[in-house]
Amino acid sequence: MYDAIVVGAGPAGGMAARALASSGFRTLVLEKKKVVGEPVQCAEGVSRFGLESNGLRARDEWVAQEIAGAKCVVPSGQSFFITQLPGYAIDRAAFDRWIVDGAVDQGAELRTNTRVSGIEARDRGWRVRANGSEFDGRVVIAADGPTSFLAKSLGLVRSQEHILAYEYRLPRDAVPLPDPQRFLLYIGERYDGGYAWIFPKGDFVNVGAGGHIDAHAATLAFCKKHGIDPGRRERIIAGTIPYHYDLSAYALPGFAVAGDAAGMANPMNGAGIHPGIFSGRLAGEFAAMALEKEDPTALTAYDRVLRSSPFLDPLLGWMIERIRHWSDRLMDDVGEELADLGWKSVSLRTALSSLARKPWLGLHTREFLRMIRALELCEHYGW
Repeated sequence: MYDAIVVGAGPAGGMAARALASSGFRTLVLEKKKVVGEPVQCAEGVSRFGLESNGLRARDEWVAQEIAGAKCVVPSGQSFFITQLPGYAIDRAAFDRWIVDGAVDQGAELRTNTRVSGIEARDRGWRVRANGSEFDGRVVIAADGPTSFLAKSLGLVRSQEHILAYEYRLPRDAVPLPDPQRFLLYIGERYDGGYAWIFPKGDFVNVGAGGHIDAHAATLAFCKKHGIDPGRRERIIAGTIPYHYDLSAYALPGFAVAGDAAGMANPMNGAGIHPGIFSGRLAGEFAAMALEKEDPTALTAYDRVLRSSPFLDPLLGWMIERIRHWSDRLMDDVGEELADLGWKSVSLRTALSSLARKPWLGLHTREFLRMIRALELCEHYGW
């Protein structure tokens, strides 16, 4: 009998295991991949705030480059600042292993190449089946990725919507870099609420596209437009990103769902590392509290706290659905008004000046006001 079983060794599962193992509980981590973190399915960007607010500090072993923020590039080529808060381009595989190694150092047991195939409630907790074996645990944390097998098995998932992403990792000299110190997000009607990106990463650059689109075709088209030769790629990265999940609960007595399994990725930009480490840490802390109290129902408080967090603010989903209906012309108008500035520069005076020049923008006043609030949330919590 383990005190806790964590399914999934990504950032969410690793953080949950760290919290449990450091509290002295016998913790088992089950990971379906042969090697933690491989293959990578991520654009590999995270903010400094995202790390430090969860008790993590940047380490040379997984930081590829410091980043000075991010810009949005509209179809016309104009750009504006999304954020000027610092962050990092990371080696995601090394990052995942570092988090999980921290749990192992605290006493957690890691089993890789172990695919979970079932879960059932038992008198004193849960029984998890994997690779023909059975493991009993007093609590279970499901951090098993966007497929959310465990959450589905327990009937918690009402609906799921995903988007696809496709990316090339290229040598730095293979990509013309408009801004070598910032992440660039290229928006347009063609991306249907998603975007293409150029993310500098030390000796490499990640170039890709994602959204409600054919991500592979969009990435090829983006490379062609920007003079990037896909033949020079070092690696192809592809994956599924949670877009809109509806769960009846994020926790049951003795059970919690975290990270991509809970649909925690930001629908505005697909960012998942910060939501993952936040929700995983939180799930681990509540699970440890439930174990200490010998009261599995104490874990259900995780549901309430997670729902009240900025990561699940319904404004983010509302805003991206509105942007999906924006024309390239409207995006260009927004880019022109914010050119080389950012949403923080918007004041009543600048808004009135914009409306005087382009009165048709007044039709979108409510959307613009809500977009400012959504971008404020994204700056802190969404990358």
